[in-house]
Amino acid sequence: MARTVTRIGTGFARLYCLETDAEMPTVPDEKNEALAEGVVINNCWGPKRILGENGKVTGVEFMRCLSVRDENGKFAPRYDENDTVIVPCSNVIVSIGQRSNWGSLLKGTRAETENGRILQVAEVTFQSAEPDIFGGGDAVTGPKYTIDAIASGREGAISIHRYVHPGHSLTLARNPRDFKEFDKRNAAIPAEKRNAPARQEQRHDADKTRTLQDNRITLTEEQVKLEASRCLSCGATTVDQNKCIGCGICTTRCKFDAIHLRRIRPEFANYINGDYSKQAIIKHGIKRAAKLTIKRIQGKT
Repeated sequence: MARTVTRIGTGFARLYCLETDAEMPTVPDEKNEALAEGVVINNCWGPKRILGENGKVTGVEFMRCLSVRDENGKFAPRYDENDTVIVPCSNVIVSIGQRSNWGSLLKGTRAETENGRILQVAEVTFQSAEPDIFGGGDAVTGPKYTIDAIASGREGAISIHRYVHPGHSLTLARNPRDFKEFDKRNAAIPAEKRNAPARQEQRHDADKTRTLQDNRITLTEEQVKLEASRCLSCGATTVDQNKCIGCGICTTRCKFDAIHLRRIRPEFANYINGDYSKQAIIKHGIKRAAKLTIKRIQGKT
């Protein structure tokens, strides 16, 4: 928003946010591009009041923000109202997200909301107190990433499908997964697997700063191929323990060396019946392929 204002206006833009520089929910490239174009970012400030005269804004009074979230990680800013600063300005542009306005939509239902904003739903099923009302995305969690909204929408859809088919449990056999953020700083990834992402070259042109032209240059064909083939190193691997027999083939097939198999319960070393050695698996595969080939030939004749 600040960069757009700089381009379409004749003055300059200053950005004020509650978070510290490290906490700002922004992409580093976007922040660096804004700084390169003259946008001034002021951290740890929250608006206290907007000043005006004759129906026009003349400035904003900000107060120091001590912290953005509480000990539970919930959004609960704390301020020092005695530490303030008044910033003269001619325009104020507010860019702080959105919130749900339910109106009378939930009237007459048992669905509950927190402070009239966040819909209260069950953790696994995303079902509200009203059995036929389900929720997901920002309406349930508040502002989060798009991928989180997609994930909750998928789980909610599963619950709705089960709900409209009587006799199906909303909770059984869902196999909920509690993924934790992968700590890339402590990841032991081989150097040859660390393909750096292809960054689009930036050409900061003083003449472009006052236009809506993009400074980024299109990736080359080689960069596109590298970007499409590199491993993102997300660390998110999921194993269905009801189907895995511990054969270890997945560890040899993964070209990124992202899967490893180790025995953590030696006392159960022989709990699987049968021979799952590499030779036995290859032999079984050859027999299976031969049987399928014979069936296809018989089917044609």
